[in-house]
Amino acid sequence: MNICGIVCEYNPFHNGHLYQIEETRQRGADGIICVMSGNFVQRGDFAIMPKTARAASAVRSGADVVIELPVPWSISSAERFAAGAVSVLDALGVVSSISFGAECADEKKLLRIAKIFTDKDFDAKVMEEYSSGISFAAARERALAKVDSSLSPLIAEANNILAVEYLKAITRLKSPIRPIVIKRTGASHDSTQASESIASASYIRELISRGEDFSKFVPRSSAMLFEEEAEKGTAPVFSSAADRAIMSVLKRLTPEDFAKYGDVSEGLEFRLFDAVEKSHSVADAVDLAKTKRYAHARIRRIFLNAFLDIDSSLSLGRVPYARILAFNNRGREIIKKAKKLSQIPIITRPSSIKNEDERLQTLFALERRADDIYSLFMKAPISQGSTFTQSPIYIED
Repeated sequence: MNICGIVCEYNPFHNGHLYQIEETRQRGADGIICVMSGNFVQRGDFAIMPKTARAASAVRSGADVVIELPVPWSISSAERFAAGAVSVLDALGVVSSISFGAECADEKKLLRIAKIFTDKDFDAKVMEEYSSGISFAAARERALAKVDSSLSPLIAEANNILAVEYLKAITRLKSPIRPIVIKRTGASHDSTQASESIASASYIRELISRGEDFSKFVPRSSAMLFEEEAEKGTAPVFSSAADRAIMSVLKRLTPEDFAKYGDVSEGLEFRLFDAVEKSHSVADAVDLAKTKRYAHARIRRIFLNAFLDIDSSLSLGRVPYARILAFNNRGREIIKKAKKLSQIPIITRPSSIKNEDERLQTLFALERRADDIYSLFMKAPISQGSTFTQSPIYIED
């Protein structure tokens, strides 16, 4: 069986995601495993729908298994986000390929960039550019231009960046997983414009926040699931609802406290502390802390890590477990096969973690705390501790 992995957030699941799954099937995938962010996402924000609903949307739309990417990786840098997710797919022992969208569909060019980026000598070139005061992304683009000017424009595109990170992770793990690059169609990442039935997740979230119709941009099953969650009061969830709670935590932190969270270096902790001290809202603090060197998304991630108290060291190395969120009949067979071959525990019964090692239990407890915090900002909060009681969702074919 040719099983393909997809790394995703599905925030929410939309027609562009459906196209990727269908195209992945066309490329020969017999089964699809998605590794998906939980209740918090890589842009440093709350997911608009609970992870269980987003996982169910994916399986109803063609995925076979959805596995959760634990929160330390899901709200980390693109590099750690990708590395964590790929480590799960590699460890399962059943995944032969990984499918991802990119603005550039030329696999050879993306592989060439990944190879350059994993060269130790290239790091020195990046740091030389970075010392001029520009952002890390700009420094890397400049350094790449000096190696191959034809490639540097490619890493200005968000999906190309993630594609290269997936390829870097595969290279570093020496994984046999092969890439399947799918040309991104329709609206670009974070675009505020729609293209017929395709719109970015950012645009769809904006429509949801304004109470406007977004149904033509998502599969019918996703729209129905959203309506069900809305009726229960568990969606939509916006970080703005948590603004005062987040600020109340941030205002208690010292520069030394900020320094332990991911992406904080070069004295940024003092800038963060000063920005929080002068602000009444998270948005204001992000704007004050942002510079050409430090992008909005980086600052938002730091603040979210601080709010959830996630030390940067937690996202080092491989993800030590695979928690199943949802599956179908084909997924059941994939899970059965993976349990025989996997290098990491596959968690279907949360209660079983009491038999696992200390690191796994620590991470799972952290996930529970993050989920409990997330649920507090629903209109109708769910039971606290549900992370330890929620079984995987079975979707009948």
